[in-house]
Amino acid sequence: NLNQAFDEHTKINRHLQTGKRVMNASDDAGEASKLGKTKMDLIKNRMIQGNLQNSLSLLQAQDGMFKVIGNILDRSSELKIRFESPVANAAEKEAYNKEFTELQGELRSIAQSKWNGISLFSTQDSRTLFGAPIDTPDLLQQSNESGTDAALKLSRWGIYHFEPPEETTSLDKKLLAITLTDESEGYGAAEYKGRDPNNPANVPTYDAIGEAKFLKDKAAWEAFTSGLGITAEIAVVVAPSIFSTEADDTRAIDADGGEVVPADYDEVTDLAGFASVYRGMGRERFSLAGSGLTPSMPDPNDQADFLWAKFQEMTNNGSELPDALGVFVDNSGSLYFNEVNDALFQFVDRVRTTYPSIILPSDDLTSGSGPSAVDLATDPNGETIDRTEVGVFRGISLSGAEDWINQSQMALQNLIDNDPTFQAALTTDQEDPTLALSAYTQAELVGFLDTLTQARGQNAAEQQRIRNEIEELQGRVVGLEQSIEVGEGLDIPMAMGVFHRTKDQVDLNAQLVAAAKDMENVLYTDFL
Repeated sequence: NLNQAFDEHTKINRHLQTGKRVMNASDDAGEASKLGKTKMDLIKNRMIQGNLQNSLSLLQAQDGMFKVIGNILDRSSELKIRFESPVANAAEKEAYNKEFTELQGELRSIAQSKWNGISLFSTQDSRTLFGAPIDTPDLLQQSNESGTDAALKLSRWGIYHFEPPEETTSLDKKLLAITLTDESEGYGAAEYKGRDPNNPANVPTYDAIGEAKFLKDKAAWEAFTSGLGITAEIAVVVAPSIFSTEADDTRAIDADGGEVVPADYDEVTDLAGFASVYRGMGRERFSLAGSGLTPSMPDPNDQADFLWAKFQEMTNNGSELPDALGVFVDNSGSLYFNEVNDALFQFVDRVRTTYPSIILPSDDLTSGSGPSAVDLATDPNGETIDRTEVGVFRGISLSGAEDWINQSQMALQNLIDNDPTFQAALTTDQEDPTLALSAYTQAELVGFLDTLTQARGQNAAEQQRIRNEIEELQGRVVGLEQSIEVGEGLDIPMAMGVFHRTKDQVDLNAQLVAAAKDMENVLYTDFL
């Protein structure tokens, strides 16, 4: 019928337009399955070629390093000959040893070379300048698309290089954390000594909460610093509190002014080993509206001098300096950052100038909800930072509560996470062992060169094997592409025959339909 003929004609027309015999699995299920497998083999072939090319590039990069290593080993052997000369004096031998030490450093730098993130070399003991690896040496590369052939080996040779220890060890580093607070008493949840101005009977309850928090925070701080492998001390610098008896006799709280330690605790005994308290630093103003109070030591210069004097006391006049120094400020409300900021910047600059060996937080590190919004061009000292804003402003951490142990830990962690200069203070010093020329015989140095010659020969052989595999894969590509072309290819003469036959059928059926329509019209006319 007409519809069937039209469908057949349309289908053969599409085949002619694409030149493909199999366009859908329904055209030839067996051939479609065969074509699918052949196409997948072609895709795998090209992927393996890409991987092999990358492996070849790695070996070529390794060979380039071998050339440099050869120069180093040649020079080392030459230095050994000169070192053993009977006419070489002590100064010359020292110079030869110094150069040999530098050459060992170059070797260990080469040992950490990578190509596309993959190490070119394995490791060796520190005495062996170049040799067979002592850990997992080889890389394996699939060599064909089916995975049936043996994998190709990419050899890595051993040069000593530093490997950081997996377990935390003592870094022999000391951190000093200077924490500023006014030790105003609060309600226990974020304090170490509580009060309740509305219900004095609640004070014992809040004191118990504060004591529990103190013990918890102290244990957490000790675990934190131990985990970093450092020794750390917190210097608690106390400014007068707006809520203390020193500032306002109308408030019935302890005569010491606040909550550095819980009730009935002793600041010397209970802080021994991790913190010390220094009272007497002033503040520029009391920010609480309507307080009518006059702060002690309002001049920032006097405050900075106070901090400097206490720092000298902490460090035994600079003879026991810390490796790193962090400054943290209670900005929770009763003390404002802008009441002590000018003094802090003066103090930090003085430490930076006088003791350049101390790692200090970066002056350009500013982050956090409030500090990050400050326009440093118009407010370089953070005068507009409001109370309760937390973060870091020009390297000084702003805390949001008065639990000074916990706040010191959080601020220190923030500096470690975000400040590269501060991270440097908590990094293990890498000390690669080096040996003198006298530790080697000339035969040993020549032996390293012989091993290098072996390595270069093996590298060349591995490169050639990879090239051979690439050529073989490229040869198979031609066959796979031809197989796909034949499988998909359309027999044009046969297809044209089908095309003309179906076209004739369509035309004939169309004529019959037209004739039937004419006859229908004639009958209809005669009937009328």
